[in-house]
Amino acid sequence: MAKPRARRVRKRSTSVDLYLHALLKLTDHGQPADTGDLAANVGVSAAAASQMLKRLAEKDLVRLEPYRGAELTTEGLHAALRVIRRHRLLELFLHRIMGFELQGLHLRALGLQSAIDEEFEERMDAMLGRPEIDPHGQPIPARNATWPKLGDAPLVELPAGTSGQVSRIATESTEEIQYLHGLGVRPGAAVLLEGVSPFDGPVSVRVKGNVLHLGRRLAQAIYVSEEGKRKQSGPKLVHSGPGTAQS
Repeated sequence: MAKPRARRVRKRSTSVDLYLHALLKLTDHGQPADTGDLAANVGVSAAAASQMLKRLAEKDLVRLEPYRGAELTTEGLHAALRVIRRHRLLELFLHRIMGFELQGLHLRALGLQSAIDEEFEERMDAMLGRPEIDPHGQPIPARNATWPKLGDAPLVELPAGTSGQVSRIATESTEEIQYLHGLGVRPGAAVLLEGVSPFDGPVSVRVKGNVLHLGRRLAQAIYVSEEGKRKQSGPKLVHSGPGTAQS
């Protein structure tokens, strides 16, 4: 009797996954991605990034605009969201099931995400209980490659005096996550926006009774949920676009 043939898992291109991941992050605020920024994000030369963009354009995953940059097509956006979904499920699996520390999750997940197929992804999702957020509080795209609607917003975009609860830290930098965690700024922490200095000056945030003065770029990674208390005259915190792509 012939032995059953083992099911072959088709491995996707690691480089394509990395580029889609980076493009989604860089275009998350509605602007095309600059080739130089993309190259720096992926860790390659500008020439290599330009060559890959042409390949992705040939696959109808990217739309190239002369002198403007690159944008994901609808098909490319869906493919990128599936990459982000696998990445964030892997981060949660590595943290919750395997016990890895938060700081190293991103790089470990990057190394694994192109090797898993849909069946592996589905079983991992079921084992984790169909989670909606990753260990950093970031939303996990749905199976149909759509973003969930989030009830949060960047703290720096709210009026001074707004208080709330940190919902997520929208950065991929291990050093930035570790630094903020060391200051007590982590998902679930209560925060108060003391003020935002003009001309890209520091942002003052109160956490556990201490006032922290954070750089503007770092402070922009702090998102606050609508469940937290907020200033009476402040806006309702509803956010489902920019910032969701950070992993």
